[in-house]
Amino acid sequence: MKQDVEYKKRELLIEAAKEEFLEKGYNKASLRNICAKAGVTTGALYFFFKNKEDLFAEIVDGPLNGLKMLLARHFREDGEQISELDSLSNIDLDHSDESDMFIEYIYSYRDSFILLLNAAENTKYENCVDEFVEMLEMSSPMVISGMKGYTSDAYMSHWMAHLTIDAFINVIKHIEDKQEAKRKMRPILTYLVKGWVELVMVRE
Repeated sequence: MKQDVEYKKRELLIEAAKEEFLEKGYNKASLRNICAKAGVTTGALYFFFKNKEDLFAEIVDGPLNGLKMLLARHFREDGEQISELDSLSNIDLDHSDESDMFIEYIYSYRDSFILLLNAAENTKYENCVDEFVEMLEMSSPMVISGMKGYTSDAYMSHWMAHLTIDAFINVIKHIEDKQEAKRKMRPILTYLVKGWVELVMVRE
């Protein structure tokens, strides 16, 4: 019974913190307000969390790392598929399934990702967008490495990585409905994949 009560307090604090961070951002969020919204004492908050950053991390860290793992797996699988091809003309340019997969995951934790995009200033997460751009940028040579006769254009890889991340950010920020987000993102990602093939993959 005591464990149930403690678990409920912790969950109330997390939900109250999410609301406070979304409304005010990390810098202006108040632990006192969070405790008041959750109906617990500040002592209870410090029993579960070291400080405000630890509380913020509880909300965003798991979803963020999960997305990184999902991306890493996607790049690995893409590389394996491309290594088996004889020509670029055989690449499947329709990435609707992949687009749906990413949107499905992101929208399962949409509040957490909105916090990362809008409220992470002065936390260790404030550069997470740049980290994702770097992941995409570094994925190009990794994916292409198995395909004989091709290499990647470093500048175009960087540019396309930015475009791809910005496209997802725009959808996440402005479209609340998950199914609508999927519909919007499918053709966008397919368009970006076509650009990636045409502009990033170049003959040696």
